[in-house]
Amino acid sequence: MLQIVSKSGASSGRAWPIVERPLILGRDASCAIRLNDPVVSRLHCQVYLRDGQARILDMDSRNATLVNGMPVQDGVLNPGDEIAVGASVFLVTQLYEERGAPKRKSSKLSDTSSLKIDAPIYSSASGDSLFRKGTPHTTVELAHLFSFGRALSQASTTSELISILEHHIREQFTPSAFWVVLVCEEEKAPVIFPVSDVHVLRDDETLYQHIGQAIVDKRSLLLPQLLGAAASGGVKTTIISPVVLGQEVLGALAAQSHSPERVYEESDLSYLIAHAYALAPYIRVVDRLERLEVENQRLVAGLAYDGAIVGESAAIAALRSQARDVARSRLSVLILGDTGTGKELVARMVHELSDLADKPLVIVNCAAIPDELFESEVFGHEKGAFTGAHTSKAGLLEESNGGTLFLDEIGDLSLANQARILRAIETGTYRRLGAGAVRHATVRVVAATNKNLEEEVTAGRFRRDLYHRLNTFILRLPPLRERRGDIPALAEHFRRQVVKRDGRGPSGFSDDALRALERHGWSGNVRELRNVVERAMVVAKNETIIEADLGLSDGALADTAFVPLAEMERRHIEEALQRASGNVPEAAALLGIGRSTLYRKIEK
Repeated sequence: MLQIVSKSGASSGRAWPIVERPLILGRDASCAIRLNDPVVSRLHCQVYLRDGQARILDMDSRNATLVNGMPVQDGVLNPGDEIAVGASVFLVTQLYEERGAPKRKSSKLSDTSSLKIDAPIYSSASGDSLFRKGTPHTTVELAHLFSFGRALSQASTTSELISILEHHIREQFTPSAFWVVLVCEEEKAPVIFPVSDVHVLRDDETLYQHIGQAIVDKRSLLLPQLLGAAASGGVKTTIISPVVLGQEVLGALAAQSHSPERVYEESDLSYLIAHAYALAPYIRVVDRLERLEVENQRLVAGLAYDGAIVGESAAIAALRSQARDVARSRLSVLILGDTGTGKELVARMVHELSDLADKPLVIVNCAAIPDELFESEVFGHEKGAFTGAHTSKAGLLEESNGGTLFLDEIGDLSLANQARILRAIETGTYRRLGAGAVRHATVRVVAATNKNLEEEVTAGRFRRDLYHRLNTFILRLPPLRERRGDIPALAEHFRRQVVKRDGRGPSGFSDDALRALERHGWSGNVRELRNVVERAMVVAKNETIIEADLGLSDGALADTAFVPLAEMERRHIEEALQRASGNVPEAAALLGIGRSTLYRKIEK
């Protein structure tokens, strides 16, 4: 003989035998099983026995009667079936075995497992079974999924999609932690969205592996674990569902709860699977929309972008074209050029024209960071890692995660730090100083140097493997002396910048001043030109800048007055110190180098 047992609601745990007289379920006071639920009809359904079979009949209810998640009008009930009426769920069970009656295998109870600590319960790897497990069990769940799908249809970006998902998951599952993991289509690697603390997930190697396995195997799981010390008696349960579209796995959803607030069971896992199935097509649609938008912006920007690289010479036009081309890829870029030619501007251009333009661009001045501080600055450190480390600190690599990492003056790195940065670039993993946990970072690397790295490799001062890792695509900046035709445009550009900043200044250059600028040697390249123009803007007494205002009458005007580079650098440093009244940090800022670098050059 069969009975129905209430699994939820005010009557949870009560049982009613199924006999020939119908058991009517509904909101009306006359019902044998009264359900005070606004979505339940007055006379919703009835359960009865006919010809030895337990049956269920929907009484034209407004919101349907569900058996095992499927709406029914009239059907047979078997042990293990679940009946959902509104928010209430009833389980069909065997009251007792009739003598001589054949034993029937439960269609539902056979799928139910008892929870055991550290013993994950998996769903079948079969797609059909996974979909069946992902059906709603009550009309309330069905209504929620309808609302969920309607909200997802309004999203046009991944961030909006994740925000909607987070709201619905927190409302339905009240998790203590929740993670969304999507697979990056280009790299086939998981990307964790920061709905909950990403580092907590990465530090929990067991959970991280289970999520990865769910993605690979296309099967969901329920994982009970002890919470803290075994003596505390606390339990945390985690439910994980892959997000599958056709034969493609797009990612996974993971929710975690802590007792006594909530303990997840298989019905919760089933409901999470339903959310994953509802989410999957919208992930693909939004991803395509974002890619089309980015591509459109890049095409438009690539045709019109001039950026701050001023000039119309053939060399600069070719540089712009190459920068646009490489920006559309994820290749590593090596920018070569003399000091002051504008390597950082080119790095910014590559970043701004790429699909990472809305992600961070982090600049690491390798020449300005002392060797002993490089690891802490780039990789970060934990509290107490060294004297003075009073708090934990994220490194520059962590800040650039998902974006572009610009390694300026890479040629000045020591061999030990070259090895560290190479490993981080190659593997995408690193450790904070003083930490044991491995962290992950995905970055696009752009490097720059004024040195001849091939000669540095031959001399043993630069690692060959790092050089080949960086020079996938090389951009060469010509020195200013090789594009003298751009000097008038650059000078005018710097003049306008000063006027915009100060609100006053000369309105232009005299013909003699422009000719003097074009004749000058410019060992300091564009940076030197900018400094000369800014100085002239201060000393000029007329409406236009004249030759005398430039301060170039020191014999360095003609190409024939060649001065060794070391001597020119000495003069340039002396000029910067003079302008800064001997203040070394201020002089270093004028020169565009780090204080430690300037101290070394002064000592030399």
